Amino acid sequence: MSGGSQIVMEALDALRARDWEGFARRLHPDVVHRTPGVPEPILGRDAFVLLSRQAVATTPDVTFEVERLVSQGETVVVIGEWTYTGPNGKVRQPSVSVVDLQDGLIVRDLEYVGLAT
Repeated sequence: MSGGSQIVMEALDALRARDWEGFARRLHPDVVHRTPGVPEPILGRDAFVLLSRQAVATTPDVTFEVERLVSQGETVVVIGEWTYTGPNGKVRQPSVSVVDLQDGLIVRDLEYVGLAT
């Protein structure tokens, strides 16, 4: 596993464990997170951690399973699936993220999510 892939997997592992300090340690102070459905980018480490904490508070059983990682230089593409329990039962939502690293930290996360089923 490349260095970039390892950093991304460590961030995802921390997210799964609800280890917010561990998650934050893998984020650049000026990280930018963009995802459909959120009109403005999430700017900065604290804001990204807060968004993640709020998502877990809304859906406490949310988890992300990685299907594949593709790494080239300082860019890692993560293909996987979010799962959680919604009002009508189990929800599965595909996701592709393009993650850029700088100085060994995640500096940009551009996430594309598919329709939830």
